[in-house]
Order: sequence, then C-alpha cells, then structure tokens
Amino acid sequence: MQVLLATALAWLLAVVYLSVNTWSGRSVSLVEASFLCASVAGLAASWVAWMHRRAWKRQTASLARRLDELRTEARHSTSEIVLEQLRQPMLADLDASLGRLIRAYQKALSAIVSLRERQGRAPGRSPLEPSASRPISATHIVIGSSRHRLVARLAPNLAIIAATQPFCRAVKRSIHQLLGMFIYDLVQPEDARAFQEELNQALRDGEAHNVVLRLLVEGQEKYLQMDVMTCYNEDGQPINLRCHFADITDRIQTERELRRITVEISEANARLRQSNLEMERLKESYRDLYHHAPVLYFSLDPGGRLVAFNEGFLRALGYPREELLGAPYEKLLTEDARRVLKLDPEMMQRPGEVESRWVRADGTWMDVWIGTTTIRDTQGAFVRSRSAARDVSETKRLALDLRQKADELWKANAQLLQINQQLEEFSYVVSHDLKEPLRTLEAFSNFLAHDYGPQLEGDGQLFIDHLVQASRRLGRMIDDLLALSRTGRVIHSPRPFEWKPLLETVLSDLQDLIARKGARVIIEEPLPACLGDPERIIQLVSNLVTNGLRYSSGETPEIVIGAAEPGDEPRATLFVRDNGIGIDPEYHEQIFRLFRRLNRREEYEGTGAGLTICKRIVEAHGGQIWVESQVGQGATFYFTLPVVPSISPHRTPRHLELVS
Repeated sequence: MQVLLATALAWLLAVVYLSVNTWSGRSVSLVEASFLCASVAGLAASWVAWMHRRAWKRQTASLARRLDELRTEARHSTSEIVLEQLRQPMLADLDASLGRLIRAYQKALSAIVSLRERQGRAPGRSPLEPSASRPISATHIVIGSSRHRLVARLAPNLAIIAATQPFCRAVKRSIHQLLGMFIYDLVQPEDARAFQEELNQALRDGEAHNVVLRLLVEGQEKYLQMDVMTCYNEDGQPINLRCHFADITDRIQTERELRRITVEISEANARLRQSNLEMERLKESYRDLYHHAPVLYFSLDPGGRLVAFNEGFLRALGYPREELLGAPYEKLLTEDARRVLKLDPEMMQRPGEVESRWVRADGTWMDVWIGTTTIRDTQGAFVRSRSAARDVSETKRLALDLRQKADELWKANAQLLQINQQLEEFSYVVSHDLKEPLRTLEAFSNFLAHDYGPQLEGDGQLFIDHLVQASRRLGRMIDDLLALSRTGRVIHSPRPFEWKPLLETVLSDLQDLIARKGARVIIEEPLPACLGDPERIIQLVSNLVTNGLRYSSGETPEIVIGAAEPGDEPRATLFVRDNGIGIDPEYHEQIFRLFRRLNRREEYEGTGAGLTICKRIVEAHGGQIWVESQVGQGATFYFTLPVVPSISPHRTPRHLELVS
C-alpha cells in the first residue's frame, strides 16, 4: 500500500510539471518526463523508507521502554520467566515488521534501477542500495542494535557468521573463536543431533521458538532458550538464520530446585501422613491399654476430685462412671484411710507411693498400692495428679499365709533338728555302746569256736557256729544302720569327678569278693563326668556291685558298668548290670525298703539295707534309681546323676574288662 501511495504521488508531481510546461508553451521531452518520474519515485521511496525508519525507531523505543517497565516489574515480582515470555512475542513481531520494511525498500530500489536501465543510464549504486558483498537484511540491523542481547547469525550450513558481545560472553568464547564454528558444536554432544534437526526444521519452516540449548561452559551447565527466524532473498532462498538467545540457567535451576523441593515436600507429606496414621494407631493402642490394663489409673484435680479414670478402675470398684466423675477422692476411702488423709491433706499431691484401703460399691474393701506423679504449671502450682493403683489384697493375704507357713516350717525345722539330734545320739549309742559288747560277744564266740569247738559234740558245735554267725550278722546290721543314718545327712557340696579313679577304688575294695566269686567286671567307656560327692558315689557303686555278686547264679558272675544314651535333661543315666538270679517285677519297688529280703539268709548273705542306702544316696543327689529285671535273667539297676555341662558324655563306647 505504501509503495502504491509513493507511485501515485510521483505521477501527481509529473502531471503538475507537465501542466505547468504546457501552460507556459514549452514542450516536455519523453526523457525529461521519464527522469522526472524516476526522481519523484526515488524521492517518494526515500520518504517512505525514512518514515518507516522513524516508525521503527519509535516502535523500538516504545518496546524498549515497555521491556524496561516489564523488567522492573519482574524484579519486583521475582518473575523473570514472565518477562521472557512477554518479550519473545514482541521481538517476533518487531522482526516481522523489519522484514516487511526491508523487502518493500528493496523492491523500491529494484524499481528505480529498472527505470534507469530503460532510460539508458548506468545503474550505479544508491547509498541505500544493497551491495553484493554485504546484502542488507534484518539480521544486520538486529545485530547492530543488540548491544545487550544474545544474538547470533548463522549461515544456511549452521555456521556462525556474526554474534553480539553478550552472546560471546555467555558462551565464554571470543568472536574470532565463534566465526566459522558450527552452532551445534557449542551444545552437549548428546544433544547435538536433536539441536541440528531443530535448526534444519527452522530452515524449512522459516522459524522455530523456545528451543533449549544445554551448554557446558567452564565445567558448569548453562541453558539458553533460542528463537530462530529465517531470512530469505528475493528468490525465496534462505540467506541466513537469525537466532535470539535468552539465558534461562537460573530458571532451569530454579525449576529443578522447585521440583526437588516439591519432591521433598511430597515425601515429607507422605511421612507426615504415615506419622499421623502411626500416631492414630498409637493413640488407639494407648486408649486400649489405658482402659483395659490390669492397673487402676485415675487423676485428681487440685480440689481432690476424680477427673479421669480407666475402665479397670470402674470394674474393680463397681461404681458407675457418672457417680465417680467429679466425686471427691475421700468417697473411696475407709474411715481409717480418711483419718490418715486428714492428717496429711497434700499426700495425693506429692509424687511417690502410698498404701491405702478403698471401699467398693458393695461395701467390701480392698487394699491398694498407689504410685503417683504430679503435673505442675510454670510457677510450680499443682495442676493434676496421675496415679496408678494395684489391688494388693490377694498379695497381702498370700503374704499372711506365707508368714503362717513360714512359722509352721520353722516349727517343723525345729522338730527335725531335734529328731536329727536324737538320731545323732542314737548313732553314737549304737556305734559305741552297742558295738562294744557286740565286739566282746563276737570275740568270745570265735574263741569258743576255735578252742573248744572240736571238744564238743555235734549240737554243741552247731550252736557255737550259730552264735558266731549271729554276732557277725548283728555287727553288719549295726554298720548298715549307721551308714543309713549318715546317708543324706553327710553329703558334701557336689563337685565334678571322673569315673576312672572312683571305679578303681571300688574294685580295689572288692577285689577279695571278686576273686572269691571268680567274677568279671566290665566297664563300658566313656562315662560322663558328673557332679556329686565322690565318697557317697563310691558307696553307691560298691553296694550295687556287691549286690550283683551276692545274688549270682551258678554261671560265672559278670558285672557291667556303663551309661545309657544321653537325653534332653542335664542328667546322665548310668547302670550296673549283672547276670544273677533276677528279680520278679512284682518286687521291684519293695527291694528298696529297709531290711526287705526276697531270699533266705541261708541261701544269700546280706542284711537287706544295701539297696535302701543306694536309694538314699541317689535321692540326696537329686536323682532317681530303679531296676529292670526278670527272674533268671539278671538285673540292671539304673540311677541318674547331674552331669558337668561343658563335657559331652556321648562318644562311641568301648569295653574295658577287669578279670580277677
């Protein structure tokens, strides 16, 4: 439209010029008319260009003022992102207007040149006409006027052909380093291909907006946002690309920090929700524990009134909640407890423990033990007490019963001590007073049998033999009674012992009996190390071995000493096995009674106290003794003793045979 107005003005001037010459009678040649028209057209084009330049300057100044205002507003609102979003469309509009203006100017110059050629003149070059070496484009104007902007111009092959100083400073390179460098060489290698495709797309489409570049400048990441406008020649071929950059590193970092903070806030919110759920669960658990605990919880205000209590408190006393809530604490006390409270009114306002007695709803009373903590304000004034009470009525009753049982036990112990003392006196009498005449009787019986026995006839000799045997049997019986009285009373502190030296002592003491019987003694090793009184254990094993030798059958006696397979209990089971006459199962319990004999004295010697002594010794060590036997199949006596925990008794057995 502007070009048409300029042409119309030129033709108007030409018509005026011709009219004046016609009125003056002078003819106008065709050359003059053509030159006049060309001059007028050139003047009109210059005027149009000047007007457009003024308008562009005014628009640029207006836009600059608006940008300054927006930048000031952005600084006050701490929103640089909004400023950038507003600036980009304005710059795009400005670039489009500049392009249209320059294309119109170039068309006007082309028309003047064509007119001169038709007039037969050399084209020449106007000061405003573009040269072949430096064509006028929008990029030249922008770069020339962008002292504070990040702007670069690219060739169609994406090589940098111009750049502003702010852009050089932004990428930390000089203008000489940038010229001829491909723009995609500035970005990160992994982003280069995608960035190159964006620029090629801009060459095809004419523009590209909001392309983000990721650069590595001096070891630090920098982000630039780029807008691309493609400049074309008269034939529509791309001449160059004008690239405007904006440093958005702070925005990207802010967004990253914002995302990180958002994630942290989300995680914190999740943790907070989880904590709230856990808190609710804890509150519910606390309520359940508070109301269903076996402890009686209650609280008192400064006036001594009940302000809180749990369900256990109500169940123990039998009162309804409405009757106790707000009631004075004295309502629960017996008369004696009230008198104690009146003597010390602040007793329930001090932390500590007290004993009291409460009255239930049915009139019965209960003994309670109360532990109290207090809550006070910043000035130390009493606010509330928190108490926990326990019903100790049953405990006190049991304590009373225990004291009664203890008194009874003390009396029984006193009687037992008296009996033991009497037993000691009896043992002394037996050992000294009875054995002394017995030894005299036995000595004189042996004297008579030795000196006068041959002189007596059959009945006399028989009577003397009976007298000797009776005196000996009476002596053994007295010895067994003494041993029985000492068994269980004279048990020393248990201590670890090995079986080998103990069994050697037993076999040494019984070697005469073993030799007389022609017996074999077999020891199955290993035997577990046990705890006990070695002297009593020797007596135990000696009695069992002697019992097996005495009640042997016609074949060669055989005694086996060993240990059974270990069990779960911390005790070892040992045994003494013989191949004697055996015992009827009917009498397995009776043989451990004192002086209980199953055979006649004429057949098998003995007093009948040996197994009773064995039972006493085993029970004094906390063990048990029993027998497994059948008539004619021998007998196996088992007994248990505590073992040494650090020594394992179970190993592969081997036999050790001792032959007389």
